[in-house]
Amino acid sequence: MNLIDILQNQKEALDQADSILAKATQEGRDLTASEKSSYDGAMARNKHLAAQADERQATNTLRQIVGGKFPLLTIGAGAPARHGQTQMSTEYTESFLAFLRSGGKQASSALSEGFDPMFGGFALPALPGMSAALYESSGSAGGFATTAPTDPNIIPLATPDLGVRSLARVITTANDIKLPSQSTFGTAGIKAESGASTNTFTESNPTLSQITLSAFMMGLTHTVSWELLQDVSLFQTFGIQDLLNAVAIAEDGFYVTGTGVNQPQGLIGNTGTGTASPYLWETTGAYLLNATDDILGTLKGSYFPNAAWLMSRATAVAIRKAQRQANLFAASWTREGGRDYLHGFPVSYSAAMPAIPTATSAGVVPILFGSFTDGYVIGQRGGGGTFVKLIDQLLATAGQTILLGYQRVDGRVRRSEAIQAVTISHS
Repeated sequence: MNLIDILQNQKEALDQADSILAKATQEGRDLTASEKSSYDGAMARNKHLAAQADERQATNTLRQIVGGKFPLLTIGAGAPARHGQTQMSTEYTESFLAFLRSGGKQASSALSEGFDPMFGGFALPALPGMSAALYESSGSAGGFATTAPTDPNIIPLATPDLGVRSLARVITTANDIKLPSQSTFGTAGIKAESGASTNTFTESNPTLSQITLSAFMMGLTHTVSWELLQDVSLFQTFGIQDLLNAVAIAEDGFYVTGTGVNQPQGLIGNTGTGTASPYLWETTGAYLLNATDDILGTLKGSYFPNAAWLMSRATAVAIRKAQRQANLFAASWTREGGRDYLHGFPVSYSAAMPAIPTATSAGVVPILFGSFTDGYVIGQRGGGGTFVKLIDQLLATAGQTILLGYQRVDGRVRRSEAIQAVTISHS
């Protein structure tokens, strides 16, 4: 192999190693055994090729001619671009202009600073009056000979707040299971003393109910061309991460507002009614702040050790504004250690939670408070997490690969009294 081939192969080996590490890092895990073997092999190949490249560069006749002043093309260390303008010394710029004016006949040793030993020619300095737009736009100005490099790292969208799973009780299931619960207490009464007559205790038994925790399939696919997967080394990782995000967003929405029919049951409408009557929304937000106080009195004491709030960030902002307007001596909303607290209980956020009502809506539940570990249960079928499959046979004749992400889950309100709702109406 010549030096160019060696450097290109070295770059491919490093790209392979970087891709393996990037995938494991983004998924928050250690390398698997097969990934560790592939990574070590790529790094060993890179080391071997680097030694070959050093040997070839040491005997490069171009280096011997122009000396060691120019920057050689390096792999993985910020290789200098072959296109565009480069910051050079004043001596180099003057020598470069003289070289152009003479039609290539006048060359000085200062040109060695920008000489390209791999492909020939000299680096273009930042010449006064020349802009990148003129150099890179229209074809007549050189655009047809100019590449348009693209960073392979795709900047992803930030995932919305997904709060229910972190609060609820999550269990792994292998089949549908029945979850029993108590509906009512037995009723005790006064018993008269038994003397001449027999006075018995009142018979009163508790009543039970049960719910079925099932599993519903949810997921999506991405269809990607082989050309894109080959040309953009990180696109497969990007596509898989998007699958994971999409499934997580979908499930959180079902956990909040799902109907419970052929899909998970949502929290909204299935928890305790809290203070029952809706609080009226008004501009100062005082009623909103009062509602968060009053809801504390509707939750039974046994649920307080695990109690938390669930709301959207927009609702949290409205509560903080109401606190400032009320000018409370003791702040209801606080922040400690990077975590928000309301009345001393932690706040979690879900983008799927309803917003504070507007003039066209009434009876909205933007806030839930209680013990979600007691009140809501999530069943994860077949293990935790989202499963990802790469299907490369189905559309092979079209040169496409299908990325498939799916999971089977269900969510049910197990104990409605453990979670209480704050209802707000606009009018």
